[in-house]
Amino acid sequence: MVLPGDSEVLLGAIPLEDMDVLIDPLRQQLIVNPEHPYFAQMKMK
Repeated sequence: MVLPGDSEVLLGAIPLEDMDVLIDPLRQQLIVNPEHPYFAQMKMK
């Protein structure tokens, strides 16, 4: 999807869980799930 200008992308909880990504609120970062560091649980299409 192409967004106009400097728009920020917002991902919901379900897509983040599907990608096996966690939110670190203290560092304000997305991190790979430490329980599965080398591959996600679900493949993206």
